Amino acid sequence: MAYYRSQRKPLCLSPDKLEEWYNSLQEGTGSFNVHCRMAIDDVVTSIHRICSSNLVPFDVDRVVKSGSLGKGTVVKDLSDVDLVAFVNPPHLQPIIDVGPQEYKKQLAEVLKDMARALGQLQNVRSIDNKGFLITFKLINIGPRSGSVSIDLMATADCHLGVADNVKKLFDAMLRQQRSDRLYYSPAVIENQLAFVKGQPTAVKALIRLVKYWSYEFLPKGLQKSYKLELITIHCWESAGRPLRLDKAQGLRAVMLMLSNLSQLRVYWTLHYDAMRAEDVITRFQMRRPIVLDPSEPTDNVCSLYTEGDNMRLVRSAAQSALQSRLLQGVQVRQGWN
Repeated sequence: MAYYRSQRKPLCLSPDKLEEWYNSLQEGTGSFNVHCRMAIDDVVTSIHRICSSNLVPFDVDRVVKSGSLGKGTVVKDLSDVDLVAFVNPPHLQPIIDVGPQEYKKQLAEVLKDMARALGQLQNVRSIDNKGFLITFKLINIGPRSGSVSIDLMATADCHLGVADNVKKLFDAMLRQQRSDRLYYSPAVIENQLAFVKGQPTAVKALIRLVKYWSYEFLPKGLQKSYKLELITIHCWESAGRPLRLDKAQGLRAVMLMLSNLSQLRVYWTLHYDAMRAEDVITRFQMRRPIVLDPSEPTDNVCSLYTEGDNMRLVRSAAQSALQSRLLQGVQVRQGWN
């Protein structure tokens, strides 16, 4: 099985052919990206229009495009799209003001109305209100009538530009059980988005390669991209943050890290300090691999790898990649060039 899988692109290529293959992948992605953005923009415009009419009892301040599309890490046919609608009070009040129980009641009403309104849009199908978010499929994208699955969340603005509100949010999350902490996470989506979106072009290119590898060689439940984006960024930072890099060296470095996940322990001190991060790791008895979300410290985005056989599955796939024609003879030098 490992031999068969290593015969698929890009792992079957020689290192000098990787750049050419990546560019051909991006050509298809570029066209899809443009049409997808236009279709998503139409949905966002429709949400604003619906929420400013009498079809629903609330209005929306803004809709943030997250996921691969918002971060600039789209890969054709393999990308996730998340939308987060910031609903104005009083129909949805900030969770840091009303607490999770009242917030969940308000959110349930908002999502019910949103799901009903989405059903009136021509190119929207398969609407499913999951209680925390709405999933739906957007069809007829571009000249080839592509489609994309979308997660739509709603939240209220916690005004995290105010330092006291950030502390209030994190303190509140620490008091909640895991299931309730999920309802706080959409409030930090803009900080989460900015962290990946602000990375250099070369890093985003490497992220796309890692994402393509994950969709080709990992089980479906382990393909979610955010944890892989953060691991790739950490790997790049460890190499000295090169702005120009050899993709084969970068990919090999990421595979080496994924084959040794039990040693991974990382966080970023952009929106919280090291003391806060260490307190959370200890309080929640987090097990490695530990990669804390840069936007909020209570979420170890790699916790899924500690469940069942997941770490072994990722390690096995990464080790197979390291033994492939593409990566086997590649030497990882400092600076990846």
